[in-house]
Amino acid sequence: MQHPTVQVIGRNEEYFPEDARRLVIEPPACSLEPSIRQAHILTFNYRSYSFFKDSKAENVSFGIGGEFSQDEEVLPNGRYQQVLLFMPKSKPELELYLDIAANFVEGDGRVFLVGEKKAGIASGAKRLAQRAEKSEKLDSAKHCQLWEATGFEARDTFDVNSYVEELSVDINGTDLKLAAIPGVFASGKLDEGTQLLLEQKVRRLKGRTLDFGCGAGVIGAYLKKVNPEIKLECIDINWFALLATKTTLKLNGLEGAVYPSDGWSEVKGRVNGVVTNPPFHQGVSTEYETTERFIRSAHSKMARYAPMYIVANNFLRYPTIIESVFGKCTYYAKSTKFNVYYCER
Repeated sequence: MQHPTVQVIGRNEEYFPEDARRLVIEPPACSLEPSIRQAHILTFNYRSYSFFKDSKAENVSFGIGGEFSQDEEVLPNGRYQQVLLFMPKSKPELELYLDIAANFVEGDGRVFLVGEKKAGIASGAKRLAQRAEKSEKLDSAKHCQLWEATGFEARDTFDVNSYVEELSVDINGTDLKLAAIPGVFASGKLDEGTQLLLEQKVRRLKGRTLDFGCGAGVIGAYLKKVNPEIKLECIDINWFALLATKTTLKLNGLEGAVYPSDGWSEVKGRVNGVVTNPPFHQGVSTEYETTERFIRSAHSKMARYAPMYIVANNFLRYPTIIESVFGKCTYYAKSTKFNVYYCER
């Protein structure tokens, strides 16, 4: 089934000739129109990347650097006559993606922005217009809008590291440096749930310790700093989150494996412990399936007696799922908004 934004592109194929050199940024993981499928697809979402690779897309890149991809030869290169950007979920991400689009478009090329009204396309169109000499709305249908802009200021090579900001936090008397990148969860602050989790005594960690949905890397970095003997592994589906985590570890002089994984998909063998503030938001809607699937599959991916610590909003139904998988779920800590759950294999 096609996403409404993709259907809008299908309504406007006349703007996307087959022979145009085209870069498409962050299309939804669904059946695509020829103008998208035949272009160079750039996604920062590992789930989308895996979907397009399984769909035999020839030119698809996970991120704009080779740090977390085995396909460096297909990274975006040069300038494109057209850049088609699908509206991201947050304003900070949009600013970053617009910078990427401006970097890759030719001087006289076109940048298109498509998105749903509920995702803030009207606001996104204003930000697009601020960067271009001319912009106009091409279509409005299926509760979506398609915009075109031309006349972008020439840019030097895009350097994602220029968007990384460094900040310091204190957790239980331990100083930690964090890398902040626009749009990355817990980027630029220590969120309340993570703070509650790390204020507890996280016991019995040894060997392979997994930080699932690592975000900016605060959980993994703190655990490695206070438990230097563990073998830290940090996973996320977001390329920018992986970059932030990798930078956070480097800033603190810590070592750990940082790699993309959709849940357990790329985690080989069994782990000896899991500590996580798992994701439950995706796009403009709330999404629970990723974490619920992660918990349901955890029993077969964890070593015997391995502990799992999960912090989550207290309205989520994770305890029932944890009990069904592990037989018991302990309320390890509580606040007005969050609970920390403990279980073991």
